[in-house]
Amino acid sequence: MAKSKIIKDLANGEVDTITALKRAKVLVSDLENDGILRWLDYEISGYPEGVAVPSYRKTHGILMGSYFRGSMATHMTWNHVSIPLGKMPDDIKELLLGVEFHESVEALRKLAQTSQDSGNQLGKAIPADLFSAIAAYNDDPYMIITSARVVVGEHIISNIFSVIENKLLDMLMILEKEFGCLDELDIDTTTKSKEEIEAINNRILVLVYNDNSVSIGDGNKIKGTTIASEIK
Repeated sequence: MAKSKIIKDLANGEVDTITALKRAKVLVSDLENDGILRWLDYEISGYPEGVAVPSYRKTHGILMGSYFRGSMATHMTWNHVSIPLGKMPDDIKELLLGVEFHESVEALRKLAQTSQDSGNQLGKAIPADLFSAIAAYNDDPYMIITSARVVVGEHIISNIFSVIENKLLDMLMILEKEFGCLDELDIDTTTKSKEEIEAINNRILVLVYNDNSVSIGDGNKIKGTTIASEIK
């Protein structure tokens, strides 16, 4: 069977990610699965505060900034360098260096473009009230931090788009195999039994949330899986 044009367009890079997400949302709406639709909505509109982002939207950066050692009269200054973390516990390092991207795919695209145009590195600012605690872990009473920011490589956003597009391709290929050509953005779920629809939902949820233990019961409820903690 010839591949649907919407699949070929996405695979060939002839359609942007936001358009592909919107097309997928139209297609899966008839499956009536809140978990799948919620993932598509979050990628289209962004992840709200308090909602856990997927692992592909998480990374760790490097603490960069400026600090000096000594008194105001006599001191040495380091500007825009990696700030040592000393004996900071691993769990605090995880919180400090962790960076999450909650933005929609369109906002991420603009963020990457702005970073490229301005030359400013991606990352997050560190509040000034944490500077003294960071210095304390270095066991150096003469270390005074004046600015700090966790920076990450520009490749992280490209990686996010790659993961999303790969999930979309897998999703569309499952739908095409089960329902035929997708170019009309319509699937006929009446050709499948309730059990078959549940199995299709199951497969898509697994690829979206990377959880092989998923099971779907009546009402499309997900029980006993780590996926349940991701869907809020």
